[in-house]
Amino acid sequence: MMLLGYGGDRIKRKILLSVLLLFGLALFLNVSTSAAANTSPQVTAVDPANHAVISKSQTVKVTFNEAIKEGNKWIELKNGKTVISTKNSLSDKTVSITPTKTLATGVKYNLIIHTGSVTDMSGNGVSLYKTSFTVSPISVAQMNDGISRAEKFYASNGRLPKTIRYGTTLIQITQFQKIIATQGLTIKKPKIVASTASLASIMKAASKYRYSGAAHTAEGMIAHGSGDCWAMSDYLYKKMTAAGMKARIIQYSTSMSSRHRSVQYSSNGAWVNAPYRTYFSTNMFNNTQSYGTVIACNA
Repeated sequence: MMLLGYGGDRIKRKILLSVLLLFGLALFLNVSTSAAANTSPQVTAVDPANHAVISKSQTVKVTFNEAIKEGNKWIELKNGKTVISTKNSLSDKTVSITPTKTLATGVKYNLIIHTGSVTDMSGNGVSLYKTSFTVSPISVAQMNDGISRAEKFYASNGRLPKTIRYGTTLIQITQFQKIIATQGLTIKKPKIVASTASLASIMKAASKYRYSGAAHTAEGMIAHGSGDCWAMSDYLYKKMTAAGMKARIIQYSTSMSSRHRSVQYSSNGAWVNAPYRTYFSTNMFNNTQSYGTVIACNA
């Protein structure tokens, strides 16, 4: 009898443990299910990607981790403080935001999906979500290339170029600056030293003189209002020397002359050709090469 009783107690304990285990499992599943049912939809993908640079206007698609439906519908596409008109639609897990007009280029846009704008099938509203993208005719790599070229131009001429060229496409410098600003980029203007500032002033003053064979010296060119490449070289060399710039005159053969002369100035330890093409409408003063016989040098 005692053995039977003892065995019966063991059976009872096993039954009790099984009941408790099943109860705990049911409770766990219920809590897990309730937690899942009360979780807000989560964004799993966005096209264009956050901070992307795209070449043209397009529909923005935001995908969630579960099926969604309309909530308070508060979704905004903005350019700064300006709200862009859009047509929005939902399909399964994706909300599509389509601008009613083509998006302007060279502009950064911000998409804001406000809290509760869409919900899951249980009515749980999405949390605030923000993403941005830029519509631009050039890529970030091209922006950096253009910045580098603009900075080199500024260092040589004391001013920014009027345009930035990409193949056959010219972008006005003001538009270029607007485009790169969307990525937090700027053209760094080095502090203009006296020589660089003087260069721009000297070249601008020299550009008023025409080309002719009337004079071969700076003084003669000033008197006649025109002169040849010797006269212009003499003029530029003397003006640069007076401004404290390191300069030199070089002579070499061209298709037009066996003794053509042009001027170079020193910048960062290297000889740089005077920017004739930036300031003169004639090509008769232009340098055609960067080496030759040194006629005069103040360095």
